[in-house]
Amino acid sequence: ETIEAAAKKSFKTLRNTHVEDYAPLFSRVVLSFGDNGKLNHLPNDQRWARVKAGESDPGLDALFFQYARYLLIASSRPNSPLPVALQGFFNDNLACHMGWTNDYHLDINTEQNYWIANVGNLPECHLPLFDYIKDLSVHGSKIAQDLYGCKGWTAHTTSNPWGYAAVSGSILWGLFPTASSWLTSHVWTQYEYTQDKKFLKETAYPLLKSNAEFLLDYMVIDPRNNYLVTGPSISPENSFRYQGQEFCASMMPTCDRVLAYEIFSACLQSTEILNVDASFADSLRTAISKLPPFRISANGGVQEWFEDYEEAHPNHRHTTHLLSLYPYSQITLNKTPELAKAAYTTIERRLAAKDWEDTEWSRANMICFYARLKEPKKAYDSVKQLLGPLSRENMFTVSPAGIAGANDDIFAFDGNTAGAAGIAEMLLQSYDNRIELLPCLPEEWKDGSFKGLCARGGIELDANWKNARIENTELRASVPAEFSFRITNASAYNWKMNKKAFTPEINADGSVQISMNAGDKLTVSL
Repeated sequence: ETIEAAAKKSFKTLRNTHVEDYAPLFSRVVLSFGDNGKLNHLPNDQRWARVKAGESDPGLDALFFQYARYLLIASSRPNSPLPVALQGFFNDNLACHMGWTNDYHLDINTEQNYWIANVGNLPECHLPLFDYIKDLSVHGSKIAQDLYGCKGWTAHTTSNPWGYAAVSGSILWGLFPTASSWLTSHVWTQYEYTQDKKFLKETAYPLLKSNAEFLLDYMVIDPRNNYLVTGPSISPENSFRYQGQEFCASMMPTCDRVLAYEIFSACLQSTEILNVDASFADSLRTAISKLPPFRISANGGVQEWFEDYEEAHPNHRHTTHLLSLYPYSQITLNKTPELAKAAYTTIERRLAAKDWEDTEWSRANMICFYARLKEPKKAYDSVKQLLGPLSRENMFTVSPAGIAGANDDIFAFDGNTAGAAGIAEMLLQSYDNRIELLPCLPEEWKDGSFKGLCARGGIELDANWKNARIENTELRASVPAEFSFRITNASAYNWKMNKKAFTPEINADGSVQISMNAGDKLTVSL
């Protein structure tokens, strides 16, 4: 009926209606990577073919970024009944014949679908995911009780619109009780960006607290070392060798350590912001103090399991232990340089392994990882790989045949959105109460501008640059904010707060400490 009604309208009317519908959200962000000359006049399929052949097209890079925002707007609005699944509703039907049936995969894919929401100035597009998490937590509380005898709620790798939260299929990928923690961390990210205390009190904190209660009840003290650990659990969807055999389950894989810390830390900060649950906060502090540290393996990478096991599949697409690097900031160049170096080693070893499982979402991961490690050439090489060989003429990303049992290339939503998040991360980073501009700018984007990207702390930014040097930038605060702001050669710029000039005090690392009130505008220009 919808199609029949639409068919009675002219193309011009349909197009205008469509643009009017999505433009209020879409127009919040503008991105340009300079003048692309004659390339702008080529049809997209020809431009895509050029990138697939190894050429660069900065204009298509910018369009790919905006296309991801468009896809999320088209798929996830406040009134959407469900969040985005593996293929979204752009399902080509091939996925329905796979074991993963266009479901909700909670061991990276569903999360990646929303990585662009906050930095891409689309916080409303996150809301259907939060409605889904609320519903899943109700079903997940029964799973926590029946399967583990624990308080709170949990869910595992695969779920669906009917609240499936139990272990599913093979232990190799199904036994992942911290999948719920990964998913739930999105409500804290939403607060970090929006600083909406009403949302924190009514939506985010109850979900975080209930999941933390599960973890506190589920985790145990390892008698060998007195660390607080999960398990048996897995590092999705990988396995290791031990005494000549291949196993996947163990106590406290590194990804569980990352996710437990993230939930405990978010809960603890929430109790302090909301001034609630003092005794619960004490239990969180104790739990955090008992978590094991990250370790560097004999091969120089970040250890994927608590023990330094041999990787059974060095070419595996999953690198869940590197959540510590992105989207979280437990491993950073500034705080933990040795671990950052180990993360780089892990990435390089995976990419160099024979028959590395190069998928749309794992390649998008590489953009994000390299952005955090400030490796512009390597990050941009992954942008080209994602936009070229791992996409198609319409810029939809694909999960290639031969991976995860697929006989055909299958469109997958996550490469578009996670790839766009990686592009944003190359231009703007905000974590650990620090905002940095152009931290991973490749030569191909040496001239450019953006408007409307968002940083944690309720900050929206515009910036223009030429020859890789910022010419001017504006930061707008929606709430009171204090943070350090890093721009290369800060002393060379004119600084103004609400048009009033001031001389900043520059820290040893080149950053400037900034304090803003709601509605303030900070401008920095040559």
